Amino acid sequence: MHFEWDEQKRITNLDKHGLDFLDAVDIFETPHIVVPSSHSSEQRFLAIGVIEGRFVTVVYTMRSGATRIISFRRSRYEERQKYHELYGK
Repeated sequence: MHFEWDEQKRITNLDKHGLDFLDAVDIFETPHIVVPSSHSSEQRFLAIGVIEGRFVTVVYTMRSGATRIISFRRSRYEERQKYHELYGK
């Protein structure tokens, strides 16, 4: 997989959430679920999983064959519930 992101957005995300897009790519190497996002006119997805013992969500889209990371944050309760529905506790 090829990943890309806006560097200024990466810095803003790091300041806001304390999570770096450089680490976000790890979610695609672990058990995770993907659900469509309904919060944008652009087709976006949420990858929900566990990295270093924490539930995290990566918001991304596909552009020109690359996975473009938009946001990386701690998972919301509803997102964790969706993960548990598939993988259990």
